[in-house]
Amino acid sequence: MVADLTTLWMCGLPGYTPLELMDLSFDSGYVTIHNADTLARPRNLTIEEAIALLLGLDLVVQSMPPDRNDLKEIAQGLIDRLSLLANLPSRTRVDSNVNELIRTMITSAISKKQAVKIQYHSLYSDEVSKRTIHPLEFRVDGTHEYLWAYCEKAAGFRSFRVDRILESSISGPRTESFQSSNSTVANSITYSLQVFSRFRDVAERFSLDEMEKGSQSPGTSYSSQWLLRAVMASAGAVELTSPQEIRSHIAATASGLLDRYKAG
Repeated sequence: MVADLTTLWMCGLPGYTPLELMDLSFDSGYVTIHNADTLARPRNLTIEEAIALLLGLDLVVQSMPPDRNDLKEIAQGLIDRLSLLANLPSRTRVDSNVNELIRTMITSAISKKQAVKIQYHSLYSDEVSKRTIHPLEFRVDGTHEYLWAYCEKAAGFRSFRVDRILESSISGPRTESFQSSNSTVANSITYSLQVFSRFRDVAERFSLDEMEKGSQSPGTSYSSQWLLRAVMASAGAVELTSPQEIRSHIAATASGLLDRYKAG
């Protein structure tokens, strides 16, 4: 509740200077909006503002718990009125691949400090795995929403794309204490690359600063699958010189692909 109220400090009328933002305070269970008269004044909306409100209301409806039909009816009423006044279709909406039941359950687990069992489709390995996580917060990066959590399987903190969580269930209360959400993972992989070409592409893919042709560039990763795919995607621009185990895996994968081309 406090986090939601704090968010309101960044809300207000277009312009978003201190003169247009909400001036509110909350104490002893009471919330006071000091500039309510200013915020309540009727105003004309531009087409861009109306669309933004419609999309925002649609996201609010999608994120509501299934049993809060009363709130959904209020939001839908606002959508219908706004659509009529702005001459826009009331079906203006944002399509999301996120299962709202999963999001609602994880949100509840965060507030109650509970562990969660999930079935997750990994983008790097293209595999579905089961793991127990301790969710901490949701984050948005670009166009995707991620869940930042401690993963028991990885023994460290990980981010999970929310739309790739296939199933979830409450595992129970947290039984472990974590140092902080910024802790480093103990089982990281240290590797070394030899760079031959496409320096800008390689620098962006592996987050390298300075390199010369044929030089050795060290790096760190938390996923052997990511490292394998990144080297394969570089298409000969780099060679992984260590560790040997992942080098062998890359060689076997490349050999298998060549065999498929020959067979086809």
